Amino acid sequence: MNGLSSCDDAVERLAAVLAGVLATGSSGLSDCESRRQAGRGATAILPAVQAMHRVQRWMQDHRRGAVWEGLVHRRCRMSASPTGAEAVPGTVAPDGVSIRQVERAGWELIQATVELTVTGQHLRVTHELARRTLPPRQGTVENRKLTAPVTGFDTPSGSVFYRLTSVDVASWAEAGGDRNPIHLLPGRAAEAGLSAGSGEVVAHGLLLGAISLALVQSSPLRQIGLVFIDSADVPVSQCGTGKPCATLTVDPASGDIIQGRRPVLRRR
Repeated sequence: MNGLSSCDDAVERLAAVLAGVLATGSSGLSDCESRRQAGRGATAILPAVQAMHRVQRWMQDHRRGAVWEGLVHRRCRMSASPTGAEAVPGTVAPDGVSIRQVERAGWELIQATVELTVTGQHLRVTHELARRTLPPRQGTVENRKLTAPVTGFDTPSGSVFYRLTSVDVASWAEAGGDRNPIHLLPGRAAEAGLSAGSGEVVAHGLLLGAISLALVQSSPLRQIGLVFIDSADVPVSQCGTGKPCATLTVDPASGDIIQGRRPVLRRR
């Protein structure tokens, strides 16, 4: 993963991707307002992006092989850390990263807590990730899916609709530094245990979080919680077939995101 040169540069690159997505919104916002919202979402999600950088770097330093491939993002929490990394002596490594790992029902579950300072704020970010460790047995594929389809979820009144393409996902991978193949190569998300099809990639959880935070601000005094209930599946265009897209529905009151009738992100 390439390091971000500065907070301002990082926000600018993330916001550029967000602005393109927000410009497709059904609410008909001006380009100026879309860019303003994009900057807000990029700024809010930046600590989580930087924390994910540290987690990936830790895994590269402490493990061998393709350590990032197939990891699925399940949850993210961001909260104030009163006095920085010293607030929890003995629980955080010198590099500011604490990793807990368990294996359960054919999955490796990872909880990574990162203490960091962003624009003068001491923050604690926790990412929860998972990776399939056992191949699915014949006839039990669905039982080994990390996410399961949810049906019957009604679209909230006043929701705003956005279009998301595989080009947007690839651009976020470049801007944010998370090039996990499940976001870039069709079929890899399905292999990782997600509900995506063989011709689809999945959007980054932090891209969904940035969209949500761009539209529904969180109080500076409150913890930001993002729960990735299901994958946001994005079709990848084939030669000569145009640019297919996924439609995301955002609840303007809660910031929750739905795809079709499946909730994919819930704010906590």
